[in-house]
Amino acid sequence: MQRFLKYKAIFIKEAVHILRDIRTLILSLIVPIFLVVTFGYAIKLDVKNISVSFVDYKQNRLSREIKNKLNCTGVFEKIYDEYELTEKEFLKNKIKAKIFLKEGLSKELKKSGKGEIIVIIDGTDPTMFSTLSGYFTRTLIEGEGALDFKYKVLFNEEMKSEIYIVPGIIAIVLVVLSSVLITISLTKEYEMQTFQTLLTLPLKPYEIILGKVFPYILLGILQFTLSLLTAKILFNIPFRGNIIFLYFSAFVYILSGLGIGVIISTNFKKSQISLIVTWLTTILPSFLLSGFIFPLENIPQVLKILSYFVPARYFIEILRGVLLRGTKIFFLLDELLILTLISSFLIFMASKIIKEKI
Repeated sequence: MQRFLKYKAIFIKEAVHILRDIRTLILSLIVPIFLVVTFGYAIKLDVKNISVSFVDYKQNRLSREIKNKLNCTGVFEKIYDEYELTEKEFLKNKIKAKIFLKEGLSKELKKSGKGEIIVIIDGTDPTMFSTLSGYFTRTLIEGEGALDFKYKVLFNEEMKSEIYIVPGIIAIVLVVLSSVLITISLTKEYEMQTFQTLLTLPLKPYEIILGKVFPYILLGILQFTLSLLTAKILFNIPFRGNIIFLYFSAFVYILSGLGIGVIISTNFKKSQISLIVTWLTTILPSFLLSGFIFPLENIPQVLKILSYFVPARYFIEILRGVLLRGTKIFFLLDELLILTLISSFLIFMASKIIKEKI
């Protein structure tokens, strides 16, 4: 009985501690619900809401029938009409496939009972290629049994999955390491109370922030370089675009990771809880809401809106554009601009929070 009372006392003490610690309560109750909802809705391998373009110079009955069939599948969000066979829309990542009907296809079908449709597909995502080619075959060959498909794969002719995955991994590793390293550094200073020494110096908050993060920017650039070299040597990832632009984008991206780390460590101060929150706020959105593995076209609208605030979404697009497609800088300026705005906002918030703590 006496032993039971001891257990009861410890149980009550620990229960009171948990109930008083709002952060522990949030981690224990809110986070599991958030994770289940996010994983449940974000992890979808279905291919939907895909944009393709249609190149047909005649615009006759056959082409209208084919477009109607594609529209009826519910898979394709937009079907653009084009009049040239360029790679421009692929470089912008605006479309995933281009369907080309040769001149005289209708006459060829009537005369010989056979015809050929040329489909050009972005091969950077091998899963997308296999799914789309399946859709085209099942949808268009039904009722037009004499049609044959000739596929041309762009940017990844050998259909290697690592070509698609490795750039995404580089982006996730970079933001996670940047935020975790600055979190460890700052929480250590808070726990040893050495950060108070910095606050006594005649420095403004943003000067303290810049001084703290600058070594980690250099470290992040070094990590990025090592990751690129590893990707090139081991996985034969191509470098087709402007490397200087890529490094500048990486610099901006690293700032976003450091900003997240500073904000979290300044708010929580304790290393354990800061690291847990840093992991959750960097690796989870970067993995699920960046287009790294799961297409953003398929996720619910709420998660799609959240994905606009995930820095990895824009850096992965820049990485794949520069490395795999050789996309020109002009087509990636939107991604860089949004990434810069997010990073600037995070650094601004970090400076403001530190100023409030003084």
